[in-house]
Amino acid sequence: MAKIMEDTLQIAILIEKNVEDAEFQVPYAALRKTNARVVILGSRMNEEYRGKQGRLTVRPEGTTTEARAEDYAAVIIPGGQAPDVMRTNLKTVRFVQEMMGQGKLVAAVCHGPQVLIEGDLLRGRRATGFRSIRKDMQNAGAEYVNEPVVTDGNLITSRRPGDLPLFTTAILRHLGLRIPETTLPELHDLHAGWWKLAAEWNGSSRSEIAEGINTALTGERYAVDAFERYTQATVSEPIQTVFKDIIANKRNHIQQLAARLALLGERESLQAQASGAYATIKNLLQTRTDNIGVLRQALSDLQNGVVDTYQLCNKYTDPTTTAIFDEMEVDLAQDEERVAELYLAQRDQAMQPAQPSTGATV
Repeated sequence: MAKIMEDTLQIAILIEKNVEDAEFQVPYAALRKTNARVVILGSRMNEEYRGKQGRLTVRPEGTTTEARAEDYAAVIIPGGQAPDVMRTNLKTVRFVQEMMGQGKLVAAVCHGPQVLIEGDLLRGRRATGFRSIRKDMQNAGAEYVNEPVVTDGNLITSRRPGDLPLFTTAILRHLGLRIPETTLPELHDLHAGWWKLAAEWNGSSRSEIAEGINTALTGERYAVDAFERYTQATVSEPIQTVFKDIIANKRNHIQQLAARLALLGERESLQAQASGAYATIKNLLQTRTDNIGVLRQALSDLQNGVVDTYQLCNKYTDPTTTAIFDEMEVDLAQDEERVAELYLAQRDQAMQPAQPSTGATV
């Protein structure tokens, strides 16, 4: 690959099949707005790489086989399922190792640190990544930090799509790159309009974020009505106490979601508004009256909520909205554990043999 002019930064962004679309698109689009040259490097030429979400189709301009670290100022490693394939390519791992060894910027998001693990590049470094690889990163010698962006020298890492505007801003600042007519917020300013930057860089649009919030509102309003019915269906005080705590959590989530939606200038969907009424009708027909039956229904609702909220957490490029979804997921997981303990206790009690009568026989 021909070397470009000395005063123009050349930045590599790695690609592989099933990359997380936004984690490629956002930094790529932002860097293309600067005076730097962004080069897509894959494992094979003439390959068409598609994103995990089906929103991205791209062909590489070169491969890591012929790429030379001295020709680049930085390498970006997006996440998704792509890094698990990237790390099996010795040429890709070598290229990233050489970039790190030459003091060039190495930036990885989500599962991107899997490539760093393979190259033994995390030992003694502060870093973050998707939570499912936290233990892998720690076993590789990293100090895992659960923050949106972690910078350690020439290493920048982030956790998920919601961190992308901060992650990309950190890259731009590190490289001294500017985008005309764009003011980059300070990374510590978590109340800045980060979603707007991400939207300008091919991230989630306002309407997409609003759709996600309305999905969450629908679920939480449904759950409030459902758990009110579950509370009425049992006379057990410990069960009622847990259910009331869950209702309080969900009402708090509803307030946060509604406030976020209003701040975005969007309205609640008809489905979100009507979800409570739907839950009332459904639960009038289905709610059991025995403790074990009620707890099983409640546990099923919570487990569905955990899965649905996990997907929302990793779908949008708005840090503020993602933080609300993250809080919801944590509360759901804790509530699920509490209800599971009650369910198991009730089930064990029901399975105990009846005690023989000690009264006198006539």
